[in-house]
Amino acid sequence: MEIRYQRKIDLSAAEVWAELRHFDRVLNWVPGGKNSTIAMQGEGPGAVRTLHLTTQGYVQHKLLTCDNTKRMLSYTLTGGKPLGMRDYTVTAKVGAINDHLCCISWQGKMTAQAPLNAGDIGHALEVGLQNMTSGLIAYIKGQPPQYRHQPNEDWQQQHTQAHARE
Repeated sequence: MEIRYQRKIDLSAAEVWAELRHFDRVLNWVPGGKNSTIAMQGEGPGAVRTLHLTTQGYVQHKLLTCDNTKRMLSYTLTGGKPLGMRDYTVTAKVGAINDHLCCISWQGKMTAQAPLNAGDIGHALEVGLQNMTSGLIAYIKGQPPQYRHQPNEDWQQQHTQAHARE
């Protein structure tokens, strides 16, 4: 299932890209990031970040591309089942509208973990992208983030705990 989300931001594209391009800084702007951990292996395309999120548990991503000229990065899920996704790949691009306004565009493709409904899990990913965007903007502006309720946020933790009890 394909997911798209875009948002105009009252910041320059250069300001937004200066933060977003750092694959190792995601905890600065995701929900629960302050109480989560990250471990990095490598740099640039091929780098792997292993996250232990207080909100979702274990998640691992591999950086596929990071293009400073196009202000674009993409990554794929290599470990964990966040929000009930079996797999996903996401691309983020920051485009300038003018000197003080830009647009961040997310495009992703995901597969829901069976037997979950792909539409519901796709919606959960879209909300996750919205929350990351809101957190990124707030972080850059030095403001507290305003996150939406995240559907299926703790699905992986509940699923893992259920298997541990069996």
